[in-house]
Amino acid sequence: MNLGKLDEKCPKCGCKDKTLKRDIESEHYARAKTGALLCSECGYVFKSRKDEEKEDEN
Repeated sequence: MNLGKLDEKCPKCGCKDKTLKRDIESEHYARAKTGALLCSECGYVFKSRKDEEKEDEN
């Protein structure tokens, strides 16, 4: 996901606030994998880890 898309409005509620969920690795607390980018108001999923894995395969 590029930085320009971080400013997009949510298609469900129109909110621009987003929350980035990350999965922190237990062995190395400095490393984390991106979990999902969610709308802070309604929880709409803009991007998930599964979406990124699909893009990497193509």
